[in-house]
Amino acid sequence: MRRQARKSRKTGTGLRFSVGIPHYNRGALIYRPLFHLLDHPAVEKVVIVDDGSREEEFLELKKFVDSLGCGERIKVFRREENRGALLTKLECVERCSTDWVLVLDSDNTAFRRYLDILGGIANPDSQAFYCASWAWPWFSFHEFEGLRMDFDTACEWTRSGALKRVYIFNDGNYLVNRKAYIEAVGSMGRIASDVADVMVVNYQWLSSGGCLEVLPGGSYFHRVDASSFWNRTADESKRRVIEVYSQLEAGRRMVSGMFGKS
Repeated sequence: MRRQARKSRKTGTGLRFSVGIPHYNRGALIYRPLFHLLDHPAVEKVVIVDDGSREEEFLELKKFVDSLGCGERIKVFRREENRGALLTKLECVERCSTDWVLVLDSDNTAFRRYLDILGGIANPDSQAFYCASWAWPWFSFHEFEGLRMDFDTACEWTRSGALKRVYIFNDGNYLVNRKAYIEAVGSMGRIASDVADVMVVNYQWLSSGGCLEVLPGGSYFHRVDASSFWNRTADESKRRVIEVYSQLEAGRRMVSGMFGKS
């Protein structure tokens, strides 16, 4: 029998944020991240957007969410048409009402320490994506802890090989300013269903003047399985990754229509 999530504890004056979760055919797996999120005082609300999952998977998702008894703290939306990870994440952020949103893949679990760190950010910068330092147990970003990466730095680190060795540029489980994210990602238009979606978003974000900041001590559980968007689009995504690295090595910022639709 699944346990119920505890009621949210009161929080002090720290940062409060929503969590946007794009969902596709993982109705039986999503219970793990939800327990951690709903038990944390910094989490205002969880918004889940289903990207045209199979009916049985969506029903499993709804069944579990309803069993939590958390009322308005969890909102679930469904699209009949599968439109891809990038558009689903954008809709997650759009449907949140808080100024800040943690974008979290449905197969990943934000550890409490990461949520503590995000909730403790004082005077957050709307032009920063706040990143974890470890996608446990697979991908460590500790080499960049405490650093802010803008476009010029990303170009430099690509040329030196650092970004190809430390996969922070392909990581999107970060805290974003809602308005800034919508503006940056929404302007991409033609590649809204792109492969290697996180890498393209980060490239666009840095190209438009934003930065990535890696927070010391923050980590989340990163699940690797065959159902992930990356694995389902592996060949196309790897080609897109090489394209993005080539642009960074040449110091070229992203422009509208650079990649076109995949």
